[in-house]
Amino acid sequence: MTLSLPTETPSDDGWLVMVRHTAVDPQLKGVCYGASDVELSTGGLAHIELLADELADKAPSIIVHSGLLRSRMLAEAVGRRLGLEAYIEPRIIEFNFGEWELRRWGEIFVAGHDIARLIHEPERFSAPGGETLFAMRDRVLAWYQGLPSGSRILAVSHGGPISTLRGVLADAPPAKWPELVPDYGEHIRFALQDRASLG
Repeated sequence: MTLSLPTETPSDDGWLVMVRHTAVDPQLKGVCYGASDVELSTGGLAHIELLADELADKAPSIIVHSGLLRSRMLAEAVGRRLGLEAYIEPRIIEFNFGEWELRRWGEIFVAGHDIARLIHEPERFSAPGGETLFAMRDRVLAWYQGLPSGSRILAVSHGGPISTLRGVLADAPPAKWPELVPDYGEHIRFALQDRASLG
């Protein structure tokens, strides 16, 4: 189901928790899978049940996910515990690598692609058919800035969108954003009042 945000009374206790999906299939190690729909590992599937209990204890009022299987499964597990619908929010999907998707990073490098340009030229460089880093930033920020102030929002997302939002709020340069990618299953809390600093 696609998200239609409810209107809630503005307050100072609204928050956003973004959690990265659990671990993917180990066969994807070294593969650029970005916005592709890939399977979770056996451990990742088992982790969902434990993590869903922990996240449900936070009592979110809204649950969203990117629409990809690896985020949807966790979001729906939390939703079942709370009797809440888990909504699709496409703006928090992982970075789109275009024609690089599902290719090995080594193969991409050997083919002559300068992968570092993604973070050193974030406003203009993209993989063929993919998006720029700033395009991802802009969609994530548009979503973040539109969240209802009084809500408690759980968003099951991916390393790229979460690190991007962390980086922007910390005023860190794009080259530092990869250092802010959370571990599988790690969750980061954002106070919605922080949006005032974004102008």
